[in-house]
Amino acid sequence: MTIVTLDPTTGFGSGEEFPLALRPETLKGQVLGVVANGLGDSEAMFDAIASALTDADGLAGVCKVVKHSVAVPPQPEQWAELLANATVAVTGFGGCGSCSTRSMRDALDLEAAGIPAVCVVHSALEPAQLPTVCAVSVRSRANRYRQVVISKKTSQDRAARI
Repeated sequence: MTIVTLDPTTGFGSGEEFPLALRPETLKGQVLGVVANGLGDSEAMFDAIASALTDADGLAGVCKVVKHSVAVPPQPEQWAELLANATVAVTGFGGCGSCSTRSMRDALDLEAAGIPAVCVVHSALEPAQLPTVCAVSVRSRANRYRQVVISKKTSQDRAARI
């Protein structure tokens, strides 16, 4: 019997820290890449985030993809669209173990491609699952990478304002 395992690390050398993408000084003129996993109201939440950032910070545009499943990477054509258009990105929405760890990996994959990214996860993960999400970044040697944790109340408040 053969057991196949997947290694969530980025493949950087032993002891070598994961290189985070350079952050722009401002979001003005940037194109926001959105990797939504389709969980719950995540698409509406990301639309609201994109709208608020466009109004407040002058984004030049938005490139949104919605994944076919919460625990898989975007399809190759979706990655191609992101890599061709996005200059900054946000991924998520993590509300369980597998979708949250995949959202973190999506963010790290964007970082590896030179696109600064933020991963959004849900506070319901605390305390049991959040360490798993953090472990993906640590195991990938992205020790300085931090995710954004939001609460259900924050999500409901945001939805009420949409």
